[in-house]
Amino acid sequence: MSYLFFFLFFFFLFFFTRPSLSDPRATQAALICSNRTSRMPDRDTFIANFNSAMNAISPQITSQRFARIVDGIGNNTVYVFGECMKDLSQSDCNLCFAQCKTQILMCYPFQKAIRGGRLFYDGCYLRYEDYDFFHESLSAEDTTVCGGRDFGGNRTDFRVNSVELVRNLSSKAPKNDGFFVGSVDRGNFTVYGLAQCWEVLDRSSCGKCLENAFSKISSCLPKEEGRVLNAGCYLRYSTHRFYNNSESSATGEGRNRLAIILAATFSSLAGVLIVVSAVFFGKRELARRRKERKQLGTLFATGILSDGKAVAVKRGYMAPEYMVRGKLTEKADVYSFGVFVIEFICRRRNNSLSQDSFSILQMVWNLYRLGRLHEAVDSTLEGRFKKNEASQVLQIGLLCTQASAELRPSMSMVVKMLTDNHEIPRSMQPPFLNSNITESSYSPPGAHDFMPESCIQSPDNDMTESWIEPR
Repeated sequence: MSYLFFFLFFFFLFFFTRPSLSDPRATQAALICSNRTSRMPDRDTFIANFNSAMNAISPQITSQRFARIVDGIGNNTVYVFGECMKDLSQSDCNLCFAQCKTQILMCYPFQKAIRGGRLFYDGCYLRYEDYDFFHESLSAEDTTVCGGRDFGGNRTDFRVNSVELVRNLSSKAPKNDGFFVGSVDRGNFTVYGLAQCWEVLDRSSCGKCLENAFSKISSCLPKEEGRVLNAGCYLRYSTHRFYNNSESSATGEGRNRLAIILAATFSSLAGVLIVVSAVFFGKRELARRRKERKQLGTLFATGILSDGKAVAVKRGYMAPEYMVRGKLTEKADVYSFGVFVIEFICRRRNNSLSQDSFSILQMVWNLYRLGRLHEAVDSTLEGRFKKNEASQVLQIGLLCTQASAELRPSMSMVVKMLTDNHEIPRSMQPPFLNSNITESSYSPPGAHDFMPESCIQSPDNDMTESWIEPR
């Protein structure tokens, strides 16, 4: 293939695309797991009921934005409830909940048969238990989550405005179908807030829950942000307008937009050619692997090829649905490709499952949220590349590593995003990342090497460190 062809090919990739402005707010606020486990004789039944309940919850979310499921009988009955925040669009609700369903597995309902867990995202909520909790408004596991940065202005005024806001929200939401958003704009700054009770609570229980939340949220002041996460409700204030972002103005509200273009500079042309070649061959490879799914499953499970040879399967490339549930999907290859793309552009190996390591996915995800994806590019290039072009490569890589297989693009769609000026959807957080790690936590590209052992580090307020092995 001639150099002229490659030059012309990349020339057609130099078109701007505009990312989706939707925001499902799939940002983890807290993951709370029970210490109850099923007895060994009951585990298979409990796990089957859990799986059935989770499969049944999505259609209800799609049709009515909340779901209440009961599956099983006796001591192995599984109760599941989920709901989206009422300011989200249906599409954002679906996206948030798809992510939520994947991350709730961090309570290990399959590996350890943990019999209860609740996951608070800023856009949706999911809980499962082995008892009927549907009408709980308060519980011993309720928690308060405060932001990390203090308000920089007049703190006395900030406290007054914030308290006034959350008091109004907690009193008005029970009278407004359990939901209210608002703001207080006074003293050259604005405080925004949202209050919501879950659909299963009546008006009286909703009022009780938010009254409790109001009494606790002031403990976060003078932090710029605070949340109270109760069994029956959610209350949040922030100096940023976080709700209904689709209507945010162009004054900086909402998340930073990324100007993204795919191409390669002359200095890194050869490297990016490898990535693009992998995209085109990926579709053919995916079709081939569909026919060999049984053999692929044997390979992941045993490390033995069909000819009897033993091989090493690197866990950093394994899709989360296989790591957690032993389930192979047609999008497993897409996940592996996404990890490869990110590794190649950053010139770092993925340590996402390594003890005491900071994964490349974590670094790229944090930079994506900050609108600084270009900082993840191989540092040996010394900045000799176009920032927006490299950002698009990394954004496609993130999209391929979504936790839910349903959210990953097909390889044919990846080709379109690379070649047809196709719109690139907003990525959500890849699996197994620490939601509490901030921009100050990561080191420059090139600082880590690959470590083979696998471990999951959970946020400080969520879970203790746990080990995970594929089934």
